Amino acid sequence: MGARSTDRSPKGFGINKVLDGKLLEFFSSNRTGTGTNILPSINATGGTILTPGNGYKYHVFTGSGDFIITEYSGSVQYLVVAGGGAGGQYPAGNSGGGGGAGGYREVTAPMGPGTYPVVIGGGGSSNSASGSISSFNGLISAGGGGGSPAYTEPGNPGGSGGGGGGNGINPGGTGNTPPTSPPQGNPGGTGGASGGNPGNSGGGGGAGAAGTDSEYPGSGPGGIGKAAFSGDTGIPPSYGTPGPTAGRWFAGGGGGGHYAATPTTYPRGGAGGGGDGIGSPTPVPGNGVANTGGGGGGANGPTAGTGGSGIVIISYFSNDF
Repeated sequence: MGARSTDRSPKGFGINKVLDGKLLEFFSSNRTGTGTNILPSINATGGTILTPGNGYKYHVFTGSGDFIITEYSGSVQYLVVAGGGAGGQYPAGNSGGGGGAGGYREVTAPMGPGTYPVVIGGGGSSNSASGSISSFNGLISAGGGGGSPAYTEPGNPGGSGGGGGGNGINPGGTGNTPPTSPPQGNPGGTGGASGGNPGNSGGGGGAGAAGTDSEYPGSGPGGIGKAAFSGDTGIPPSYGTPGPTAGRWFAGGGGGGHYAATPTTYPRGGAGGGGDGIGSPTPVPGNGVANTGGGGGGANGPTAGTGGSGIVIISYFSNDF
């Protein structure tokens, strides 16, 4: 669907055909040749419905429910993001890895009248816990992998993998697990990967990039997520987060827990809701942002950051000008 113009006004349209108050088709006078007839757009209910005036309608689900098409058929684009994984924590002088982002998948498909269940996955809620799946219309995104909870374990696999813990070289969890095409996520970064202070950990993987390996003197930041629908500006700022390009971003990985962090050096979560990793002397890592699928930050302390819950966004052309 790509980035969409914000100018979708009906200027230039000529003959409208209306029956029982319903627009059956309209005839464009901006034409060469015989013109263009456009059939009615889908009528549907479910979720929070947004009509930002760009020619498209959006249904946003932040909790499970039903998307119901009551009449007509058409092409529908939908984004399915799973819950992010929690960060890992290891309180005895080392650090847990950042949580991996929930799986991120987009599809465009024809859909017709019917009831389509929407499932929204929760984020990992405790140390190293993985997130839960989100699904819609047969498309399933896997929960993000939890970050490594100890220096003897790798990060957990998932939509994106959790980061590896500090002390020794501990790999991040594999991303895109189970495999999808295109990939739904990336691996977590390796913990304890370079000299100087092996207690540092890897960042969680994000939808757009792998988590960063630990590198002395710091732990790895989380991998960045992705901008929904290729940077579509019709999605309001109440959903997702800002990112390095236009649009709203989702599924960023959590930053790795840091052995000796300060407010200016702690590992950042990836764009798209990833939580920051934290360590001594501030043992409170960042949580993944709700309804982004962001991974939780890792910790050198008693509590890891929780993963952000998932989201489903459904979009289609609308002639409700």
